[in-house]
Amino acid sequence: MYKLKRLTTSLFLAFSFSLVQAADLSYQYGDKTYAGKELPAAVRIQLNELETKVNQQRQEIIDQYILDAWLRDKAKEEGKTPEEYAAKALEVKEPDEQALRKFYDANWERIQKPYKEVKEELVGAVWAERQQEKMKEVLQQIAKEKNYKVNLPEPEALVFEVKTEGYPSKGSTNATVTLAEFADFQCPHCKEGSEIADKVLAKYSDKMRIVYRHMPINPSGISRKVAAASICAEQQGKFWEYHDLAFKNQDKLDDNSPLKLATELKLNEAKMKTCLDDPKTKEALGASEAEARNLGVNGTPAFFLNGKPFRPQLDMEKELIAAVESALNSTTPLNTTPATTSTSSATTPTTTPGTGIGTCNSGTTTSDANCKPE
Repeated sequence: MYKLKRLTTSLFLAFSFSLVQAADLSYQYGDKTYAGKELPAAVRIQLNELETKVNQQRQEIIDQYILDAWLRDKAKEEGKTPEEYAAKALEVKEPDEQALRKFYDANWERIQKPYKEVKEELVGAVWAERQQEKMKEVLQQIAKEKNYKVNLPEPEALVFEVKTEGYPSKGSTNATVTLAEFADFQCPHCKEGSEIADKVLAKYSDKMRIVYRHMPINPSGISRKVAAASICAEQQGKFWEYHDLAFKNQDKLDDNSPLKLATELKLNEAKMKTCLDDPKTKEALGASEAEARNLGVNGTPAFFLNGKPFRPQLDMEKELIAAVESALNSTTPLNTTPATTSTSSATTPTTTPGTGIGTCNSGTTTSDANCKPE
């Protein structure tokens, strides 16, 4: 029989968190107190993610209660036991080999084990996923029959001023929509995200632009050198050509790549070397990294659409198009509010940053991200 889950932690969060919203939190550091919209961007983003998770838990708790009550009512109407009715209403097919393989392929990055070793565990995972989908279907039916809906408190709306002036960009010079991307040249997810962003840019070429921001987090140190070289390539008017070539050769990047790529693009080698030795190049790279950290970026790629954190969940291309359309239909001015005093809301859920295309962090290497166990 289907049973209502009792989640003690969820209940605690759901009822205690409502007493103190993020906007009411504060802390003192030195002689200054930070509160509400004056909290640093990185803190506000994490609090926003926490509030979103709490709302999801609230929704889950109420959904499960309503589902349980509805099943009992239906069972009574049909003269069946709750167990009998629930077994039929929530019945799902046992997963076959094709379903197991599909699930494995879609989740191999976090599984990181050969298929044969985890096959038996996958049966339970796929079955649970199917049951969740079945429960959603039944809840949709309940919504129609009983006009069921849950009213949840809205998390704080977020929008930040992301610096774009002086950084490489492409697209319309009079763009209504600006997508700022913090990325690492050795991160395969950054390469994928860049390609998707370019597809969407082509669709909105007269209304959108992309701004590239450096966030070299790969522990090899190679991406940092390539990032510095791309700054130097920009001085010779070849940033995007260098950017594309670096991603094209991502699997082969090494300590010699910065100048190798420059040579392939026929850039002036003497100017490249002078630029690479110039402290201002290191300062520019450091400034981009510092801003990324202040904005709560701890993995790449990280996107901000008109200052709003954009976190693709399932299909980045579709979600980015939807976010661009939403921004085009909005009358909110572009990047006019300082990061410490801004308000507005993220356009997508922030449950798992970067889920739509994956995320690289400081412990990720290119080979780790691309190597799928057999």
